[in-house]
Amino acid sequence: MILFDWIGHMVSDTSEEELHKFARKLKFKRAWFQTPGRGIQHAHYDLTTERAKQRARDLGAVEVEPEELVKRAWWNARSNKKI
Repeated sequence: MILFDWIGHMVSDTSEEELHKFARKLKFKRAWFQTPGRGIQHAHYDLTTERAKQRARDLGAVEVEPEELVKRAWWNARSNKKI
């Protein structure tokens, strides 16, 4: 499932492949993908405008609280090594 928070971080709780596929639907460049390190906690894309957030919603992404997003992304990365 694709998730995003009000901050604009967009992640997958399933796989990195799912996240990239969804990002392509949004016409995001692969170079915009952010991987963990240097202060980044989880692999994600940034939704930088309300328009981008609405487009993500329209395509099926689910908005969650930042804590829920980090929990699901962090646990998935820890347990499955997919993100």
